[in-house]
Amino acid sequence: MSDLLCEINISDIDLTNEQYKISLSRANIPFLARSIKEAGLICPPIVKPLNNKYIIVCGFNRIKALLQNDRIKIPVYKTKPGITDYQCLLTSITRLAFKRPLTHAELVISTKRLSRFVDKEEIAEKSSAIFNTELNTRFITDLLAIGALPDPALELLHCGNLSFKSARRIAFFEKETIHIFLNIFSQIKASNNKQLEIIQNIMEIAARDGIKPRDLFNNQEIQKILFDKNKEPGLKTRDLRAYLFKQRFPTIFKTNQMVREKIASIKLGNKIKFIPPENFEDQNYSISFTAKNYNEFKANTHLLTAALENKAIEEIFSQ
Repeated sequence: MSDLLCEINISDIDLTNEQYKISLSRANIPFLARSIKEAGLICPPIVKPLNNKYIIVCGFNRIKALLQNDRIKIPVYKTKPGITDYQCLLTSITRLAFKRPLTHAELVISTKRLSRFVDKEEIAEKSSAIFNTELNTRFITDLLAIGALPDPALELLHCGNLSFKSARRIAFFEKETIHIFLNIFSQIKASNNKQLEIIQNIMEIAARDGIKPRDLFNNQEIQKILFDKNKEPGLKTRDLRAYLFKQRFPTIFKTNQMVREKIASIKLGNKIKFIPPENFEDQNYSISFTAKNYNEFKANTHLLTAALENKAIEEIFSQ
């Protein structure tokens, strides 16, 4: 495709046209610029002539680095005349995919752009040659569904604030609800399971109370949690989950709170762990302790024996 190596003025490149850019990774341009200055440009970028200018097919970061090095002229591979947008897009994707595995966000961008030229069945059929891995039609359907989400979703997916499964889950919600979840996940940092838990609890609370997810999102307590500038994303996640759990399962929350207060009243010390069943889905409590020597072992057993006389123990197990 690009067998013409030549030198062009860097000022002749239209840096605003990123139609073939699929990577969201932010390379350390100063490091790359220094590497090019020290070792030279190992692999020239590929550009395509367009309207008396050039647009980048691949090598966006390299060109930024060359700009930082104050280069006036740069070596590039220029595409052959008549090259199609589809062929340029394939070049951009394969150059990156055979260099390293594409991220979920990059797969979404790639499949969304490829879908302008070929259907998902053909993308799946050619996936090993395009993405350096085999993708089935169902997965590509998911990628296209996520690709239809508003632009902020891709950045959240790239940064890890929105997991692939969560993105797939919200992709089929109403537009207003999608924006609400994108807003929430832009403020917190949670694992995939916790994200799905938050989505499920919000949707179930809204359905139970006959309200819109927007109404729940605008709740003063949730707004206070999410937009507290002095609170880290991880702490926001913790507080949001706790609040939503309390609203979704008020009886379980009250029981859990009462049991933990009774456990604290027994005063077993910090070496003995008395843990109630999670969400009280079963009746098995966990009791364990640590001991460095015989004396500590003996002291712990005495505390447990003394606890048998505490009415709180009986009340806990009679829940």
